[in-house]
Amino acid sequence: MSAWGETVSVGADRATAMLGWMQEIAPYGILTTDRELRIQSWNEWLVQHSGREAGEVLDRPLFEVFPDLPQRRLDEHYRRALQGEVSVLASALHRYLLPLAAPVRGTGFSHMQQTARIAPLLSGGILLGTITVIEDVTQREVHAALLRRQHDHERLLSSTLAHLLQSRDPLREVAEIYPKVAAALDLELCCSYMLDPDQGTLRLHTNGGGPLENRWLPHSLSLADGLCGRCATQRQPVLLAQLQESDDPGAARLREYGLRAVAVFPLLVGERLLGTVAFGTRARDRISPTDVEFLSTLAQYVAVALERGLRDQALCTAQEALSRHAETLEGKVVERTAALHETIAQLESFSYTVAHDLRAPIRALIGYSDILLTDFGAQLPDTGRGMLQRVHASSLRLDQLTRDLLRFSRVSRDKLEITPQNLDDLVPEVIASTAGLQPGMLTLETPLGAVWAQRTLLQQCLANLIDNALKFGAPGRPLHLVIRSEILTGDDDTTTRQAAFADASFGAINAEPRPWLRVYVIDNGIGIPRDAHHRIFGIFERLPTGRATEGTGIGLAIVERAVQRMGGRCGVDSEVGVGSRFWIELAAAPVSPTASR
Repeated sequence: MSAWGETVSVGADRATAMLGWMQEIAPYGILTTDRELRIQSWNEWLVQHSGREAGEVLDRPLFEVFPDLPQRRLDEHYRRALQGEVSVLASALHRYLLPLAAPVRGTGFSHMQQTARIAPLLSGGILLGTITVIEDVTQREVHAALLRRQHDHERLLSSTLAHLLQSRDPLREVAEIYPKVAAALDLELCCSYMLDPDQGTLRLHTNGGGPLENRWLPHSLSLADGLCGRCATQRQPVLLAQLQESDDPGAARLREYGLRAVAVFPLLVGERLLGTVAFGTRARDRISPTDVEFLSTLAQYVAVALERGLRDQALCTAQEALSRHAETLEGKVVERTAALHETIAQLESFSYTVAHDLRAPIRALIGYSDILLTDFGAQLPDTGRGMLQRVHASSLRLDQLTRDLLRFSRVSRDKLEITPQNLDDLVPEVIASTAGLQPGMLTLETPLGAVWAQRTLLQQCLANLIDNALKFGAPGRPLHLVIRSEILTGDDDTTTRQAAFADASFGAINAEPRPWLRVYVIDNGIGIPRDAHHRIFGIFERLPTGRATEGTGIGLAIVERAVQRMGGRCGVDSEVGVGSRFWIELAAAPVSPTASR
């Protein structure tokens, strides 16, 4: 042997020794081949994971021991190694180099996931063959797959929650979510049942699975029927694995259609049970804990969405019913208001006609009774004269009543012309024309201001209020009246109250909010019981006073009707034994010396 040959042989022996020592301690699979790709070394790691002893593979062609390498086109990496190139095979691209069994069951991988490095085996610069180093990365790939799955779940949950919260139709949105969940988790069954509390049954609401869709699910279930009924009754999730080997009677129909694992969750919002949601698969014997956690969270989202959808649905139904009822009521109100207006018009016309037609015979009765008393009263016996006096007095009261009725009718019927009225001019005119007022009996606090009103109606109102005060003075106490006014200011809700003017003759006056002026007629008379304050403005309402002097019961009714027609309101504050404070409230007008007279 030449010196060069001896050097190569010694170098090769040293390299082989070093390689053998590394193979025994390395936590990797290491195999070497010669230049003909016959296996020259096979370390203990490969023995353990392949189940093949070194004697079974040494000196055998690599592609004979692993014929799938050429089939998977991995043989070219060895040929490149013989040409001096290094190849690194990643698990993400090739999954594995040698078909070794997966070290852990239930990972979803059929073979050990590997990264491999195929390189030329050199010694002293001389190519001896190839060396392959294999690393087991199955656990790493499992964790990576788990992280990817969790990320996909979180993204799906986030998207689902966003759609359910933003959707105007959550019930429809739930139906669109199920197919996405089925595709993401490889499920063939996704369906929900809604509880019918009146019937005590579960009704199929949404079916959005895969091949089983709309084929076999019953449209109604009793609470004692199947896994969904069990879940609803117990209000707890029901998880079943390896259904094909299970003898659970509730899973009989599921086994019949080839499902291998099922998860059913109650749809709960607080303590309220809405129904159940079920998921199933024919691809695996159990649903992983990660998927169960995802589906449980999804069930909570679905429950909230369904509850919102049902609430919105009930609200829409109630609104539609309320709208129909309102339309019905509105129609009835319009119909009855028209009938009421017609009746009121007929009554007013009748009262006007009666009062007008009665005036002539009443005047005749007054005239003849007055003549009899004047010309023949002395000739009548006392009894007859007393009867005639009562007839005369009753005729006068009846005449006053008919005149008041005519005034009331005219107030309701006459067309109004509203103009600014200066109260400092108008009130003294009313006082001057009122019989029964004695000097010093009335105090007028000026200035009074001006209001928007119809002059004759306002005079009638003030005259009636003064006349009412004169009739009901307190016995044993000098009667005293005060007339004053005030502009309503501050927080009073009438300060900016829009005038509810009833007559079209107001024109542009009612186009903007206006201040209000209140006129008071105050007396120290007998007063009015508190429970009668709201009644005294009614027509023919007269309070029993035990006095001979009483009105017709129409004067205050005329005041209320007239003030209403002028767009205002009236009222009274009174205390028995102290006196009364009657008031009328009208829209304030600018004070002008040229106010309408």
